[in-house]
Amino acid sequence: MHLLMKNVLMLSSVMKRGYGVSVVAREIADRMGEAGWKMFIGCLEVDEFYASQDVVELRPSPQTIFEYCQANDIKIVIAQTSPYFEVLPALEMWIPTVVFEHGDPTPTMFEHDVFEREQIKVNKLKRVYPSVDEVVTSSFFLRDELAWPSAKVVPLGCDHVVDYGPKAFGVDAETRSALHVGTLMRLGAGESFYKGLDEYLAIIDELQGRPGFQFSIMGRGEESDKVWWEERGVQCHLNASDEERSVFLSELDVLISPSRWEGFNLPLVEAHASGTVGLAFDVGAHPETTPFLLSNLADAIFLLEEWQRDRSKLELASDRCYRYSRRKFTWQATAMELGAHLDRVVATANWGPWRRSPLMKVWRMVVGRYRIDGVSGISKAVAARVRTLPARLLSIFKSR
Repeated sequence: MHLLMKNVLMLSSVMKRGYGVSVVAREIADRMGEAGWKMFIGCLEVDEFYASQDVVELRPSPQTIFEYCQANDIKIVIAQTSPYFEVLPALEMWIPTVVFEHGDPTPTMFEHDVFEREQIKVNKLKRVYPSVDEVVTSSFFLRDELAWPSAKVVPLGCDHVVDYGPKAFGVDAETRSALHVGTLMRLGAGESFYKGLDEYLAIIDELQGRPGFQFSIMGRGEESDKVWWEERGVQCHLNASDEERSVFLSELDVLISPSRWEGFNLPLVEAHASGTVGLAFDVGAHPETTPFLLSNLADAIFLLEEWQRDRSKLELASDRCYRYSRRKFTWQATAMELGAHLDRVVATANWGPWRRSPLMKVWRMVVGRYRIDGVSGISKAVAARVRTLPARLLSIFKSR
């Protein structure tokens, strides 16, 4: 246990079902106690599912957020979405700040608001990242994409989904059912290009006429979207609950994520954790989240045909994905790593404008080693003294 529990505020645009950022905020908050932190969540909107005493609606205003921090003894503020990113520079002189960046798809992948999206990315690079104490990303791909080499990488977890265990497939060709292939993506035209709608349709067109294949899709959308997909012979699950989403992932034989860009791809690791093999193209953060990468559509067709013929190979692939994600992506590890970075930032918070100097980066690396009792034989009491050394030195300097 830590000597003192510290309070942190995470800012997220929404806390509502169907949004990955809501899952991230809730799962981390529930585990931050082990890292010595109590997390509060500020958002623009919250639904009944995420309503909780530690979730509050906060306007993206520096004054509103600062007053909340003062009232709740908040030691540090984390933002994981706009418009809260853009508020952080105004808070920098009053409280330590951190960006937890999950990324923005390449603006040219959108038809209608390319300029606006480009401006958001440029503004963060020029005005937000240089003005915060730490930038954290959820993948190494994102760290490179942001062009911010000092960003720390903290992968997300997947163990919030129900653990159904590894799958067993019947190998008898006469009794087995059709290979059930599905995907998760937002429906409608807005994000269809970057989510790879055309690629998924191409796979369907190639295999749907053959016996032994069944296709489905799940996502947020309108009733017209459901009609559009079902006219093409694809079963469509519209605006599903978290429980329905979990069941959907577990009942698939193969999940395909045809996205052209992903900063992490939570649905992919969720499918793995549900016992379902996941396929994705070799783009974005996919090499960090699945052992089965596709170079092109021909790769996808080949694997689906192979697994449809030989379910023993599919069983081995599913087992590999299950163990890969269950071992690699846990929310406990996410919370502990994030807590370590917060400790480093807070250790230099009392240095004022100097806390972002190169010397302070070295200091954070040093004190970060002593966050947990037992590391290098340093006791908790010594670790606490080391972390508070900057404030004590500054106090001595001011008294003279």
